[in-house]
Amino acid sequence: MRQITKILIAEDELLVAKVLKMALEKRSFKVEHVIDEASAIKMANEFQPDLIILDIHLKNKTNGINAGKEIRKNGLKCPIIFTTGNSFEQTKKEISDIENCYLFIKPIDSEQLLKYIDIYLENS
Repeated sequence: MRQITKILIAEDELLVAKVLKMALEKRSFKVEHVIDEASAIKMANEFQPDLIILDIHLKNKTNGINAGKEIRKNGLKCPIIFTTGNSFEQTKKEISDIENCYLFIKPIDSEQLLKYIDIYLENS
């Protein structure tokens, strides 16, 4: 069974990030949070998370999809959960070439996310 202990959240909506971080830390995950594309790439390389939650639209009009592609180029294979509040079909197309990724529509229900993590762990 695969172990997830470290989670990176790339989310520019601070309230959303805070709620997610609290829910994940309550379950004993070590969580790091960043707000833009460059920081997401840098932190992924440094922190080596077991799971990344990556918003599509980040601070300063940066892009989570670009960050996800760059993270993959750098060799990190952990699951990426992309989050978006709009354009579900277009986003699905844009992330289709990124391995081991999933798409959640905002608002994210932290309980649903935790259930997903549990299911992922059971099936790994």
